[in-house]
Amino acid sequence: MPSTLDLETACEPMNCPKCETHKLEATRVNDVELDRCSQCRGIWFDAHELDTVLGLDSKETHALKKGKPDDWLNRKHARCPRDGSEMLRVYSASNHEVILDQCGKCGGIWLDGGEFAKLSG
Repeated sequence: MPSTLDLETACEPMNCPKCETHKLEATRVNDVELDRCSQCRGIWFDAHELDTVLGLDSKETHALKKGKPDDWLNRKHARCPRDGSEMLRVYSASNHEVILDQCGKCGGIWLDGGEFAKLSG
């Protein structure tokens, strides 16, 4: 059973890993709760959520396709908003134009603004 501290931390809004000062806002797509930055439009996916959301109908994911790429933010290295560890930058297997920021510790994935649209086609 998670400790009270773990539950409190999980409920607190996380900071955007790219903007750093903006808080991520919870948004729901079907039964999946994601976290999104209202400033840069990037999206945080906990482990395995990206695959689940990519498998949904495009009508359900339309709102996630908003946002446009920002070259400066795309190149910026990030820290995981969950655990603070440095995130790995890896090319997406389905679209080599997209560089995912992935946490090696918790498995979460950050997509910069506009990248979800490129992955979902």
